[in-house]
Parts: sequence; structure tokens; C-alpha cells
Amino acid sequence: MAGCSGGNPYMSTAESAMEEENYERALANIDSALAQDSANVSAYQMRAQVLRQMSDTTMAPDEYRELWVRAREAEEQAIQFNPEARSDIQGRRQLAYFNEFQRGANAFNRAQQEGDTTAFRVAALSFGAAGATYPDSASTHLNEAYARINLGEREESIPVLERYMEAADTADTNAYAILGRLYISNDRMDDAISLLEKGTEVHPDNEEMRSLLLNAYQQSGDTERAMEAYRQEVEENPDNATYRYNYGSMLLSADRLDEAIEQLQAAVDLESDNAKAQYNLGAAYVNKAVATNDSIATIEDRVREEDREATEQESQQIRTLAKQRQQAFQNAIPPLERARQLSQQGESGYLEDSCRALFQAYVQTEQTDKAADVEQCAGFEEGRAEEMTEEQEPGGGN
Repeated sequence: MAGCSGGNPYMSTAESAMEEENYERALANIDSALAQDSANVSAYQMRAQVLRQMSDTTMAPDEYRELWVRAREAEEQAIQFNPEARSDIQGRRQLAYFNEFQRGANAFNRAQQEGDTTAFRVAALSFGAAGATYPDSASTHLNEAYARINLGEREESIPVLERYMEAADTADTNAYAILGRLYISNDRMDDAISLLEKGTEVHPDNEEMRSLLLNAYQQSGDTERAMEAYRQEVEENPDNATYRYNYGSMLLSADRLDEAIEQLQAAVDLESDNAKAQYNLGAAYVNKAVATNDSIATIEDRVREEDREATEQESQQIRTLAKQRQQAFQNAIPPLERARQLSQQGESGYLEDSCRALFQAYVQTEQTDKAADVEQCAGFEEGRAEEMTEEQEPGGGN
């Protein structure tokens, strides 16, 4: 920038201040020069140089990057007033970009190879500056995001990954997955769904991305949409135990019990050591028994309200329903026992829930000794063996 002052006293003062590293004074004089002449190309070029020199590694990554954003803006203003300056400015810009990118790459490699995690911060600063210099350089944004994630700045990496998505022709599958997970963990379900729907279109064979999309559907609260998505996945991937379990658990929550039992039975057939799937299968049978009991109660209440004896048809209905209730409680016991066993081994946090459901099933099937055996782990007082017909809450999804 030597000799660029062109006789302007403000520019001469700004140049001296820059050489003395008094950057605030330099910028103030550049502003004064531009107030006199808003088309002063040299002033815009000097502003870009000052802003880049102001950046140092003690700054926060966003503050560091912002200086480089402003530097590019100043260069663009210079080009606007003098298009002939483009070649010179682009040469300076390319050199600045290369230096920052190379410094970021060296720092990132040092952090990985030597375990010097503080170097990830230098990498984040430098890649951020390089990305601000050339916003269309997708790799710089992705590298900055990885550096920030390694620093533990997960939320701060979201806008960086968003810039990468805008710049990339075909975004990396890992970037889709990482950003999708970050959206979900920050309760930005609409953003997660929009991103992951696009990602699954671009990378249709990526199972992780499809699983994340299903998870986003489920957490969004749009139950019908989520269940339809899971139904399609189960049709296409019938041997995927996780899809079966999650779909079955959603059906259980929606009280579609027969469908839930079908899916959860398939899940435990595929993966018998999944305590949550075993518990939910048992819970589905218990809830089916409770629903059957409610149907019996409805008939009995109607007869009682009408102050009459039950008809033969009603009596037969009650006997049939009672058998179905008994069978449902009996069917609940094997998966609940398996869930209890796995929970005792530390496979999940469903020990008490499993014991409570087992207690209910044992009481209803008149297995009082076995009911007494699970009283303690169910959290009941000793000797409690009254009849219980309460629904069981399903376990969470995978």
C-alpha cells in the first residue's frame, strides 16, 4: 500500500497508524478520507488491509471472521468504483486466502497428530477467515465446522455448516448427518426435516440419514407423518430391528395394539437382547388386556344401569373377552421377564417398569407366588396383591 495516500492527509495519517499497528486510528482516518471522497479506491483497499491485520488468535472465531468479511466488502466497494482494480485485488485476496487456509490445515493436522486440541481453535479461526474471503469455497466452511466441533462448539458450528450447505454442489453425507443431529438436539425439527429430506434424496442409500429423518419426524409431534414414514421403511427394510421397534412403539402410543404387537414381536425376534423392545412388547399385551377388561366393564355397566340380568349373548361376550384378557396377560409375561432380566444386567432403565407390569400380569393370571417375587423390584409394599388393571407406558424410541 506504499504511496497509496495520494496526498490525502487522512490517508497519510492512516498509513502511518497502520505501520504503528494502531489499527483503530488507521480506520478512523480512512473513514475521514472516505467522508471527503466516497469513491476513494485506495481508501477501501487500505481498509481491507487494516482489517485483516487486526485479526489475531486471541479473538473469538466469529469476531475474527467478521473482520475478514468486512475486508472483502471493502475490496468489493473498491472494485465497484474502479473495475480496473479487480485484478490487483483478486491477487491480494488469493494470497490472503491461501495463507489462512494453509495455516488452518497445518493447525488441524497438528491437533489431530499431536493431540494439541488448542490448535483446533487456530484452525477454526483460519478456516473461518478463508471462508469469509471466498464464500463459495465449500471445503473451508466444512473444515471450520469440524474444527469447532472438535472444540466442543457444537451449536456455534450450525451456521458454519449452513454456509457449507449453500456453497457445496453436492454436500457430504457426514455434513448432512451432523447438521441434522445438531438441529434435532437444538429442537429445530422443521429445519432438521427439511435438511434430511433433501439429504435422503441426494443420498438415498444412506441409512444413518434415513434414521435421523425418521427420528426428526417422530420428535416433531407429527405422529401420522412419522408412522407413515416408519411404515414405508419397515416395508423396504423388514429385517431392521430398530425400525420395527420404533414403529411398534409409536403404534403402542397410539393404542393400535395389535399392529404394535406385530411390529414389536418382529423387533425382538430380530434382536432379542433389546430390553426396551421386550418391555414394550409386554406392555402392548398388558394394555390389550386392560382394553379388553374395559370392554367387559362396559357390558357389565350397561346391564347394571338397566337393572336386569345379562342376556345369553352378553354373557357369552363376557366369557370370550375374559379368555382374551387372560391370554393377553399370559402373553405379556415372557417378554416382560426378558426385559427384567436384561435390565438387571444393566441393559436399560426398565427394571421397575418391567416388575410393575409383571406383577400385574402375574396377579391377573393367578400366579400369586410369582407376583410376590416381583413386589420388591416393582416398588410395592410387601403383601400387596390386589387386582390391578392399569395401562403401561411405552418405553422411548431408539
